[in-house]
Amino acid sequence: MLSIVPQPTRIKAVTLTAVVAVTCAACGSTTAGSAGLVASVSIDCGLQTPSPGGFAEIPGFTVTEICPADVDPDFASKEFDGLEAGIVSQNGNPVLRVLAGQLKSGVGDRFVRDYLGHLAEQVPPGVGVPSEPVELDEHLARHFNIPLVTDGYTYADGPTVVIAYVVSGSSPATVEDALTKILDNV
Repeated sequence: MLSIVPQPTRIKAVTLTAVVAVTCAACGSTTAGSAGLVASVSIDCGLQTPSPGGFAEIPGFTVTEICPADVDPDFASKEFDGLEAGIVSQNGNPVLRVLAGQLKSGVGDRFVRDYLGHLAEQVPPGVGVPSEPVELDEHLARHFNIPLVTDGYTYADGPTVVIAYVVSGSSPATVEDALTKILDNV
């Protein structure tokens, strides 16, 4: 079958496949849908101040600070007084990509509902973004799932908002442990 495909086209296809494979290997992912480099980003993201409290130190986990756009390129950081983003890892394995901050005005619950609505607009018709409440110690979060793409958690308490995307292959117990410790610190 390859004999009918012109040589330059085969080379382009092989090159594209190799690039996707290298990208997936670099992020530790087994699927192209969750590919994204998991590396420390040391750049000025243009944010005024970090979020008070923060989650820079979580017992049993390592947090690598990144720009909010590295977690979600569509995230509206202008709505926040302070915003932090990081990749939470355990034993060198990424577990969560997290955004946490304080809204300038408004209530976090409304922001979270709007955020989930925005996610739902980006999926194919009929797929939706199912979500359900989850209790993490004394914190009530919301787990969301975009089938075959990603899953994560949202949390709101007054003006405080946390959005955490689960890194593919992470154990649910480890994810919930990390997220509970983050929510204890924001």
